Amino acid sequence: MKKFLKKMNIIHFVGIGGIGMSGIAELMFELGYIVQGSDVKINDNIKRLRKKKIKILIGHKKSNLKGIKVLVFSSAINKKNIEIQFALKKRLPVVSRAEMLGELMRFKRGIAVAGSHGKTTTTSILGNILQKANLDPTIVNGGIINSILSNSRMGKGEWMIAEADESDGSFLHLPNEINIITNIDEEHMDYYKKFDKLYYAFKKFSSNIPFYGSSIICLENNNSKKLAKEITKRDILTYGISKSEADLNITNIYFKKNKSYFTLTLSSKLNRGNLKKYKFSLNLLGSHNILNAVAAVGASIKIGIKPSIIKKSLVSYKGVQRRFTLLKKIRKSFIYDDYAHHPKEIESSISIAKHLSKKKIIIVFQPHRYSRTKLLLKKFVSVLKNVDVVILSKIYPAGEKKIRNLDNKLFNNLKKLSNNEVLRINEEKQLYSVLNPYIKKDNIIIFMGAGSITNWAKNFVLKHE
Repeated sequence: MKKFLKKMNIIHFVGIGGIGMSGIAELMFELGYIVQGSDVKINDNIKRLRKKKIKILIGHKKSNLKGIKVLVFSSAINKKNIEIQFALKKRLPVVSRAEMLGELMRFKRGIAVAGSHGKTTTTSILGNILQKANLDPTIVNGGIINSILSNSRMGKGEWMIAEADESDGSFLHLPNEINIITNIDEEHMDYYKKFDKLYYAFKKFSSNIPFYGSSIICLENNNSKKLAKEITKRDILTYGISKSEADLNITNIYFKKNKSYFTLTLSSKLNRGNLKKYKFSLNLLGSHNILNAVAAVGASIKIGIKPSIIKKSLVSYKGVQRRFTLLKKIRKSFIYDDYAHHPKEIESSISIAKHLSKKKIIIVFQPHRYSRTKLLLKKFVSVLKNVDVVILSKIYPAGEKKIRNLDNKLFNNLKKLSNNEVLRINEEKQLYSVLNPYIKKDNIIIFMGAGSITNWAKNFVLKHE
């Protein structure tokens, strides 16, 4: 593929500023391809790519495609996009991000990390372990890894670790020797329509490995637990908390300051016929992050990395941006930026906040996608109703058509069922007056969501410097 694409000249990425697209573009640039891209506005990903001298065009138009020989698009881009339509009209090769990632993975031994939640953290932890083991891995992640300040890394080693995006079924394009499934929850119903179709896609993904490969599956989630029992023709490794049947059984969990501690018992399948216990400390808080780490530990042991190296890696792990990231202390309050946009993720972030402080927790929440908000409205209300203060913004559409009155429905239902304070804002500038009373006290303020809320958080911090 490499030789072929170099002959084809320029590869154009539509929506290059997206977290997934920017990683693939950067990786291909590092491999020596001529890369360019377009997007609607400048963001941190585009700034990072421009520093590498990658050509970025702001705005989508036909003239952007002058001289290009192949176009790459992401699942976030509408198929009616003018650049995609023009490329199809000109009969240029048009490929999805996942297909391009799949082609790159064919040259490596692949580890693909999938799941409704936790895959970005799991991918980065696993990448850190392989780096500490001097295996020089290639990494493609869905978030900026703090240790490398990028969401991708080009390595010379034989292993490639990739976050697998299930949102449009494209993770089935990724060839891999080992895969991880962190959980399976009701997500991306705008694409799958029915949960059974989503479940079947994960089932196909978990089985889409060679006969010598392995699928590592979490038992904490009922759907992934069911899947682990149904896969009978491939090697399955399971993990969970206080699950004696698990191949990686987590016990003795406790938290101290900003670290998590746990004991891990490896089954005879992983330890030459004998049970073996190891004590680990992780430079992250939360049981969900322990599960993410253990998934990475399972893959690492499977490929032969010593537990002593894994231990050192978990202690030195520096995390991923927008995963309960502390931005700054303003007056007496601590300001965090968090990607959580599903009720399960919100619940996990709240548990971390409660561990860190007994003071008030204030969440500035921007719901992401009308389809997700409509489907999970009751669950959003259930998880947010016990938060001390919830400040709701408008739903971030992410390209979806607006559902009339859905913003009102979410606010009214939450206001009705909550015994705490529920406020509403329509635009970013309202934040400053609303949050001003809370930053004067010792509180935790979390900007939460997968849309533009991260920019609100950064702007809020900048205004108070």
